Amino acid sequence: MDIAELINEISLALEVSSDRINAETTSEMIDEWDSLGQISILARLDLAYDDITEKVAELASALSVSEIYKLLRNAGL
Repeated sequence: MDIAELINEISLALEVSSDRINAETTSEMIDEWDSLGQISILARLDLAYDDITEKVAELASALSVSEIYKLLRNAGL
């Protein structure tokens, strides 16, 4: 998994253009990344990465692309 793949998954989850998201994007920068958006991101990650949120509980509170990426990389993805 690379950062571009993660950005694509997040943009699909939030239903926004991937041009609006980069490695430095935080939830405060994208209106669609609210509490429902966070759940959508988690659901999308679970689909893409075999129920990863069960293995990495910290994803539920991750509020930036870089934080999510770091957690996924630490989980071996």
